[in-house]
Amino acid sequence: MPVSKSTIDFLGMEDFDGIFDHAVQALRAQGHDVGRYTDGNAYLASGRLARADAIVDVDVLRIGAGEMDAAPRLRALISPVIGTEEFDHEAATARRILIANGQTVENYTSMAEAGIMLVLASLYEFDRALTFIENPSARPGYPRARTLRGRTVGIIGLGKIGLAMAQRLKGFDCKVQAYVRTPRQLPDGVVAATLDDLLRTSDVVVVATELNDQTRGLLGADKLALMKSDVVFVNIARGAISNDRALAQLASERPEMRLALDVFDPEPLDPASPLRKLSNAILTPHMVGHTKDTFDCMPLILLENVERVLTGRVPQFVCNPAVIDGWLGKWKGN
Repeated sequence: MPVSKSTIDFLGMEDFDGIFDHAVQALRAQGHDVGRYTDGNAYLASGRLARADAIVDVDVLRIGAGEMDAAPRLRALISPVIGTEEFDHEAATARRILIANGQTVENYTSMAEAGIMLVLASLYEFDRALTFIENPSARPGYPRARTLRGRTVGIIGLGKIGLAMAQRLKGFDCKVQAYVRTPRQLPDGVVAATLDDLLRTSDVVVVATELNDQTRGLLGADKLALMKSDVVFVNIARGAISNDRALAQLASERPEMRLALDVFDPEPLDPASPLRKLSNAILTPHMVGHTKDTFDCMPLILLENVERVLTGRVPQFVCNPAVIDGWLGKWKGN
C-alpha cells in the first residue's frame, strides 16, 4: 500500500489535463495531497515544494539544485513524456533523487515512425504534391522526388527513438550513421560518426537526441552550414537543439534543401517566424508523433511511476540509473 498521505504535485499546462487527470484522481482517492499547477512561479509561491514527495513536471518549472535543496522530502522528479530537460540530472543524482519518464514502447515507436514519415514526405515532396490537385498546371514536368534507398541517413542521438528509427531503416536499403556523445557499441548496420562528419556526409539528418546542457544549441549556424545543399533535415527532438533562424536562412539560400520540423524554440512557433515563409519546409506543431496508442498508455504509466516511487520501488523507466542503489537504500520499504 502507498505511504500514508504523501504530497505529489503536477506541473503542466492545461493541455496536459488529459494525461494528468487519471493519476491525480487516483492519488487523491488514496488519500494523498495532490496539487495541480500551470505556472512555475505560482507553484514556488505556494510553499508546497518544501513538503513535496514527488513532482510531475512538463515544461513549467526548471528544477535545479536550488529547488531540490528546498525540497528535503523529494523522492522523484517525473515526466509523463520522454523529455526530462526540466530536471538537472547531475544535481538529482547527487541528492539521491530519482528521475523517471514515460519512455513506453508506444511512445518511442510512435516518434520513430513519425520521424521516418517526415523523411519520406520530404524526399518525395509529399506536401508539394498535394497542391497539384488544386493547381495541376503547376505540376513539374520532371520529378524532384528522391528515393530513400541508397541514401545516407545520419541520426543525432541514439536513445530509444533513434534506435527504433535505425531498426526500421534497415528495410529501406540505406546507410545509417549516428552521432552519440558517449562512445558505445552501436547496433549492427549503424556506423559511428563525429558530428561534423555526419553533417557533411548525410543525405538525411535526423535530430533525435535529448535536450540538456550539452545539446542545447548543438546545431548553430556554423554546424548547420556543413550539411549538403540538398539535405533533408528533420527535427523531432527539441527546438532548442538547433537554431531556427539559421535553419530558415540556410533553407532560403538552398532551395533544394528540405526541412521537416516538429519542434521549435520557442513554442508555439512565432507567427512572424521566417520558417513559415519557406516553400521547402514541412512544419508541424510538436504533435507529429502523438498517437492514440501513446496517449492511452501514458496516464497509466504515469500513475504507476508515482505509486512505485511512493512505496520505495524503482519505476520501469529511470533516466538516471546511477542513483538507484543509493535511492533504494534511502527509500526502500518506506
